[in-house]
Amino acid sequence: MFKSILAAGLFALGLSGSAVAAAPLPDVAKGLPIPAGKGYVVKEIADHIYFVTEGAYTTMFVTTGNGVIIVDAPPSIGQNLLKAVAEVTAEPIKYVIYSHAHADHIGAAGLYPKGVTIIAHAATKALLAADPARPGPYGVMVGGGPVPLPTVTFTDKYRLTVGSQTLELAYRGDDHEPGNIYIYAPKQKVLMKVDIVFPGWAPFMGLAVSEDVRGYLKAQDVILSYDFMALVSGHFGRPATRQDVETQKAYLQDIVANATTALKTVDFNAIAAKTGYENLALLFDTYLKAVGQKCTDLTVPKWVDKLGGVDIWTPSHCDRVVESLRID
Repeated sequence: MFKSILAAGLFALGLSGSAVAAAPLPDVAKGLPIPAGKGYVVKEIADHIYFVTEGAYTTMFVTTGNGVIIVDAPPSIGQNLLKAVAEVTAEPIKYVIYSHAHADHIGAAGLYPKGVTIIAHAATKALLAADPARPGPYGVMVGGGPVPLPTVTFTDKYRLTVGSQTLELAYRGDDHEPGNIYIYAPKQKVLMKVDIVFPGWAPFMGLAVSEDVRGYLKAQDVILSYDFMALVSGHFGRPATRQDVETQKAYLQDIVANATTALKTVDFNAIAAKTGYENLALLFDTYLKAVGQKCTDLTVPKWVDKLGGVDIWTPSHCDRVVESLRID
């Protein structure tokens, strides 16, 4: 069954003559259509709250009657963020919120007007401060660059009321990255939480490259503890629904269960009998690949037609969860 699904999704790269197998995408993985020649779409998803995407990254802004509050600045959207705001309001941008410190979400923040108030978690400011140990320049992806440091920070909760609108910012523990916050509009029941949920898709590789596996898994329940009608998740072309979160949570629960089964059933000693103990790198690499493959084989057939990217990213999710279960 799975092999036939992959065969149906086979496509040629053309340039090199090689081929890459990919499962067909389910309808749930499709984002909002991007107008040809425009490069982005802006959509009001609740009263005075606007969603912006270029197809891969997503963010939001709020009109208040006394200036715009905008969250993040993905370099892939770039100047189109300013166009999106100007498309729906003449209000100036007065407040910027950083969801967290990763450059692929805020690396274009230098385009915002000088003197705006920038709000973020204290850990985000610390991560953005000059770091002589950083191995390369910050924000090198698709035109990003150095960003202004936050001017207002908090550690637990922060309530921002501007004009007629209120956003409640909260830190609920480490997950994707220290400082990754929840941004909630209680009146409209819109929540923004970045790099946890990927609506219609399996999460990005390696549980979205999250630094804390257990925190990442727990964040599914924290999101569901909010009363929201739309979730702006930072990625993949459309707002998420509550059902999207429930579906991803079920997928991740299967990953944990299948990783546990793999750890219990793949025989380390049997593999060692084949590889020997002299080359320990070979032994552990062979063993962990076998465990990850077992988890993948148990997971993919159930989910490949329910979420996009399952055939591509499930192995990396299994590897991350296996390591967390093995050593945490």
